[in-house]
Amino acid sequence: MESVMLRENDLELIDALQINPRASWAEVGDVLGMDPVTAARRWKRLTDDRLAWCTVALGQRQLHTMSVAFLELTCEAGAAGEVAAELAQQPHMITVQHIAGSYDLWTIAIAPDLAALSEYLLHQLPRQPGVTRVRTHIATRAFDLSMRWRLRVLNAHQAARLHPEQSTPAATRPMDEIDRRLFVALSVDGRRSFAELEAELGLSARTVQRRINRLVAVGDITFRCDLARRLAGWHDSAVLWLAMPDDHLESTGEQLLRWPETRTCAAIAGPNNLLLTVGLHGVADLHELVTRLRHEFPHATIVDRQMVLRQVKLYGRVLDPVGRWSSTTPLDLWALGSGGR
Repeated sequence: MESVMLRENDLELIDALQINPRASWAEVGDVLGMDPVTAARRWKRLTDDRLAWCTVALGQRQLHTMSVAFLELTCEAGAAGEVAAELAQQPHMITVQHIAGSYDLWTIAIAPDLAALSEYLLHQLPRQPGVTRVRTHIATRAFDLSMRWRLRVLNAHQAARLHPEQSTPAATRPMDEIDRRLFVALSVDGRRSFAELEAELGLSARTVQRRINRLVAVGDITFRCDLARRLAGWHDSAVLWLAMPDDHLESTGEQLLRWPETRTCAAIAGPNNLLLTVGLHGVADLHELVTRLRHEFPHATIVDRQMVLRQVKLYGRVLDPVGRWSSTTPLDLWALGSGGR
């Protein structure tokens, strides 16, 4: 199955939607030199084949109000697969992957606040069948959770034409219950039409449009497009832990966001105070990347590094061994704060 790589025109289309996941087919077609019907048809083929998808994600403003934890789980012998499958069905768990190292699974969990996250970590997760040990790392600043990376197939001129217009932020307020329901609905498909959302949520299409526009403008939500990464040449990934003086964290994290390999980057409350996950074309590329890290950030010490054996879940999508999505788990990142609704 993996021998069939994505074609160049597929990669161009996916890159266009990574830049602007809700761009109209007229906008996409204009940049790619094809008519809107062709662009829509090609995207439908990619989604029908489960090779690419769009979803919603937390924007930076909302992300700063949430509690994010990176979890290292040790499992009973032979139980890691079952544990990973169970965790992948939990709506607050955005990433689940098998890892090579001293533990079995590496996951990202999100809750509305530290109290809700603590309740889950202290009382629910330890009772998960098959889990023998959990090590928790709390993020103090999530620079990125794999939202900004893109294939970079399109040139700078094409990319500039696709960037969405920046609207004037509306008056800020906390996300309400309707906003959260909208987020859950968009986590199934980030390109759902206003009419589809109207039918599901019982709101007018105009109200849905107005709410989405406001949520994007104030930084509460954003949208992302992803793909079966191995079929685009990104065959492997790794997790790295770095330690550095705290006054270097912000600048280092911001610089790492510009690296094409960077997927997740976060400041951590602990001695190993920067987490970095990277995409790699092959396992051997890790050594070159580590060398570059040491050269460009001499103030940082690389404390540990682990290769990812298999990605099980990626921002709401359960993946097969090649990276195609096999099922969708709607994301409800407020579930832990509402009795698991």
